Amino acid sequence: MKANYNNPINYGLVLFTLSGLANKALSIEVDTELILLVDVSGSVDSTEYSNMMNGYQRAFRDSSVLDAIQGGKTGSIAASVVFWSGANDQQIGVDWTLINDASSANSFADSLSATSRPFSGMTAIGSGISFGADLFGSETGGAGNGFESIAQIIDVSGDGTDNNTPPDNSNRAANVRQARDAALAAGVDMINGLPIGNAGGALEQYYIDNVIGGSAGGVDAFTQAAIDFTDVESTLVKKLQREVSAGAVESTAIPEPSTSLLLAAFSSLILLRRNR
Repeated sequence: MKANYNNPINYGLVLFTLSGLANKALSIEVDTELILLVDVSGSVDSTEYSNMMNGYQRAFRDSSVLDAIQGGKTGSIAASVVFWSGANDQQIGVDWTLINDASSANSFADSLSATSRPFSGMTAIGSGISFGADLFGSETGGAGNGFESIAQIIDVSGDGTDNNTPPDNSNRAANVRQARDAALAAGVDMINGLPIGNAGGALEQYYIDNVIGGSAGGVDAFTQAAIDFTDVESTLVKKLQREVSAGAVESTAIPEPSTSLLLAAFSSLILLRRNR
């Protein structure tokens, strides 16, 4: 019996496979896609904001962070910065940027220095996580962002607990956990926390209980607390080393699909067309 190559389901499946692999081939492969969610709510005054942003800039100029970035299969990451405050206050500060050497790391730091603070309102950690999760592109079901990776990591900084994430007004912590769990279910691998102030105290425990989750490269999600805003640089350096290294291990451990899959799908498409 002759096989039915005219089956539209088979033909559609090959087209879907070709489309997905073609999009992947057009994207830049990196070890980790990292979103930095930066708290700019009203509790962060102008001096604290300045200290925090200087810390972020200097952290990406640190050679130990670059060493961690270059330790993976591709020796590169894609990073983006999102400013967040209230439930409807999220804005991309620095769009997705390839970091693979000192020049690109310094360029990313320069882009951070050129940003302006967009908000100073309520504190909606969960809303910030939801916004960030959508930016990873195909890995979390969204439109492509120009990069493909095995590890997708969100890094949340903040100096207070949530008071504005919907829907439940009486239990904001539950809303944060719901946003965290939804992000992980969508494909985010790990959400880490950088609580600022009260290191080892109630704020850090809040992040442990409600904000962080997932794992990458055998490393469970973690908090790295800063004593205050002047401590952001040294804390972020340690934190970036840990999460970027975790992403590097993840990318090395899980091989990317071979380009032979694209050739096989293309051959199948030709065969189907010949038998129509």
